[in-house]
Amino acid sequence: MTETSWTTYIQQLSQQRHLTDDARKNADRLLKNEFLFDSPYAMEPTQVSYTMDPITWQQTPNGDPEWLYMLKRQEYLLDLLEAYYETGRSDYQVKMKALLFDWLDENLTVPDTWRTIDTGIRLLNWTGVVANLLEDQQLTQEEQARIEEAVNVQATYLQQNYTEKFDISNWGVLITTGILVYAARFPEVLPRAIVQWAQQKFETELDLQVDAQGMQWEQSPLYLLEVWRSTLAVIAAQQRAGMPVAPIVLIKARAMQQMISRYVKPDLLLLQQGDTDAIRIDSLYHASAALLQQPSPLQQRLAPVADFGLLELAHQAWQLPAKTETKTKTPLPKEFAACTSGNYFWRSDWGEQADYWHVFNGNLGSGHGHAALGHLDLTIGGQDVLVDPGRYTYVDGTERRQLKSVAAHNTVMLDHRAFSLPHDSWKYQYVATPLNHSLVDFAGGQMVKATFLDQSQAVPAIVTRLFISLSQERLWLIVDMIHHHGQHSLKRFWQVAPQLSVTQHNTVYQLGDVANFAVTDDQVWASRQLFSPRYNMLEHLTRLESETWFTDFTAQAAVLSPQQQPVTITPIAAQQSGDRDAVVPQRLAIGFRVDLDNKRNFLVTLQPENTIVGRKLYWFDETEAYGSLNIFERQGKRVDQHFQVF
Repeated sequence: MTETSWTTYIQQLSQQRHLTDDARKNADRLLKNEFLFDSPYAMEPTQVSYTMDPITWQQTPNGDPEWLYMLKRQEYLLDLLEAYYETGRSDYQVKMKALLFDWLDENLTVPDTWRTIDTGIRLLNWTGVVANLLEDQQLTQEEQARIEEAVNVQATYLQQNYTEKFDISNWGVLITTGILVYAARFPEVLPRAIVQWAQQKFETELDLQVDAQGMQWEQSPLYLLEVWRSTLAVIAAQQRAGMPVAPIVLIKARAMQQMISRYVKPDLLLLQQGDTDAIRIDSLYHASAALLQQPSPLQQRLAPVADFGLLELAHQAWQLPAKTETKTKTPLPKEFAACTSGNYFWRSDWGEQADYWHVFNGNLGSGHGHAALGHLDLTIGGQDVLVDPGRYTYVDGTERRQLKSVAAHNTVMLDHRAFSLPHDSWKYQYVATPLNHSLVDFAGGQMVKATFLDQSQAVPAIVTRLFISLSQERLWLIVDMIHHHGQHSLKRFWQVAPQLSVTQHNTVYQLGDVANFAVTDDQVWASRQLFSPRYNMLEHLTRLESETWFTDFTAQAAVLSPQQQPVTITPIAAQQSGDRDAVVPQRLAIGFRVDLDNKRNFLVTLQPENTIVGRKLYWFDETEAYGSLNIFERQGKRVDQHFQVF
């Protein structure tokens, strides 16, 4: 496209609201030296802004060092560029150029105030800005030479300060993509050796960091998002330059698009796992679908907006899907088992009122990962019920450690000792080890089995969580089994979504007007817990905590149902065939009965360990069963349906 038609295209997108309103608002702030920043790596702005006249490049106005890092990335230059395209007003372009050269004047000779990640991001953000200034003949030869020198200084800094640890860090991707994107647009500026080095490193990073199912190893959807967007930036820039895109880059980008869709909840916000904010990713998802030619049915629910940064790099018109269009007949699966990373997803459908759940039992990943083995997120009828409380800050302190802790997630704790313990903002004193996770589909629903080794104890303990979705009945059961010799305490934590009030009715807790919740634990109480939907935003939610004391072994259960479906849960002692009067240890056999209305119930039977003395057949509430896990749908004590799960 010629620059005139490109400007017209951007103006049309703006008029049709296919670009967000934020760019022009932010550009107007920038004209007054008022800077508003997103949370790190987020896609939507918060309402935190400061006016700096002159700009204090080396002094943070709010005490958070992330402020200066964000300031020096210069992503706001793209707001000015977009506003210039939309309006034709030269003051936006003048300010854009002034801010770029102000960074040069105040920062180029003080690299001790840089970080590699911010330098890589800055080169990416400069690419479209410098291209526009050159195309509009707004740079003298001296100014162009200064920029080229600065780009070479920064690229050399990135290569010299790259260490092997970046091969498996999102930092590495952001370092190398900055070089590759700039080099694709300006092939004569950087030495060929640096560009080849960056390309080789980039392919290694994607190979090591992103698994075959598209999950980035750091176990945070937000950082998966950053790696995905950076990869798309390289694809856009190289495609525009007519360069071949390495096959591994395309393969990993397509896998990341498929993976990130699983993290989009029914309300279209990103699931908060690890260091992640509750944000929407509509513009990026559309950009990915266009660049990869991989349309998705999910696009029909997203707002038809485009990621301007990627659009500018591609410099190619995209056809955004209308709400009535069907871009592909290939449906998105409702269930997804990401076994490599230990993430499991299920939803009733892809609509806004869907039921949805996510289970995590994978490796910790990087410092962005939280102490969340065995964690469950649950949405009922499109409304969040059990949630992850988010990250709030990267500044080490009480809030940071609390939000990363075991007690801040929907999981368990033995003897009041966390199975994984944060040491500071990024490191851990010790961590638990996931042993096994698997998915079983059966006629009535799905079951995820998650087992991990709690090594915080003097003698390591094995924790097994069974997550049972009776999806047709809209019942969700969580069964916890602990093998641990001696006398112990089992605590379980349930973070209730902040918009839901918690009230107790006999043995059942009502969670707003959305869900019912019941547990078998000896004690249950409520407490207040931090909740952070976005970086630097802090709210509170109600946490339900339950505790049981046991010797050697325990099995405890919980059940959730929609508010209109009354539910209770009761432990059922087992009777061994051939000796009904004998006391059966729970480790050999135990049951739970979930009672609904009209005498309907579901009986869950477990045989955690093999029976080697006496018969292996057991009776539970007058129903006979054999096997590790059975589910009986009953009317009173009459079995109507039997599911042999495993």
